[in-house]
Amino acid sequence: MATTDPSLVLIDARARGVSWRVIVEALRVLTSAGSLDAENRPWVEIAANLSGYTVVQLRQAQRTYKFIEKLITEKDLPSHALDWPMSILEVICRIAKIESQKAEKLLISTTQKSWRDLLKLYETMRDEPGSAVSAMSAGHRSARTFTTVLSNALSQSNAIEELLGAERTIPNEALKSWPGRYLFAHPDFVVRFHESGELRIAAFEGLRFYGEINLQAAANAASKAAVQATFFARYYWCLSTRLPVDNLMNMRDQLGLLNVGIVLVEGDYLELLSEPTGEPQPNRQGMLLRDTKTLKRLDFKL
Repeated sequence: MATTDPSLVLIDARARGVSWRVIVEALRVLTSAGSLDAENRPWVEIAANLSGYTVVQLRQAQRTYKFIEKLITEKDLPSHALDWPMSILEVICRIAKIESQKAEKLLISTTQKSWRDLLKLYETMRDEPGSAVSAMSAGHRSARTFTTVLSNALSQSNAIEELLGAERTIPNEALKSWPGRYLFAHPDFVVRFHESGELRIAAFEGLRFYGEINLQAAANAASKAAVQATFFARYYWCLSTRLPVDNLMNMRDQLGLLNVGIVLVEGDYLELLSEPTGEPQPNRQGMLLRDTKTLKRLDFKL
């Protein structure tokens, strides 16, 4: 990597079948001096355009690789697992959050398990009584419990940065609980961020579903967001457990909710399933930004 231009490594990386280890290491070189290039463009977006992968996939790979690499270093494990597919390593990350020793045994083994077998193992461990993740997942039955889980997950180091992009986040910016008393929108949490030289607001709403997300549940969430999301630059649905989200995504797309993203929350683990792609339609951000009482309650100075 030291003698190869990392940008060249990334060109058509997906089509050429370049390993994730090489892709992540190339990104690491590109971002070593900062997240933006000389023209203030995010390196991760440049890498996405070059490689054929999405920004979400690249950030997920960076996060997963960093976690596995740290575990291998701290426990002095062999490093052959870093060459395994990213989908395999991502599930091992989740297993490690429940039982680190189990993940270590998987990483030491020279026999690579299938993604399906690992996912089955993770789901079994997650659902065992007393499991920390089981307790967190069960929290979706209580609105208050899941709100606390969501707050803790979003307050983890780099969580907001990974959702919004490092170049957009404000150093030491605190996540704020929504103060209420605003007629048209009631998310759970909000945070400020930079974009195009302006301070903007991202909102997070915790959604608690049971079983599959059926048409009516998706319609209710989408109808609510059709109004509430228009007041924010970004609006994230935060799901309390891993569920099929096709209905939810389809209705979001049918209604043109371009600024709505979908996030999975499992304990302190966040996964961006679908990122926002545009501005709110219609755009009512100005209405909220002119509401001085709400901004004062949030201690926001925009």
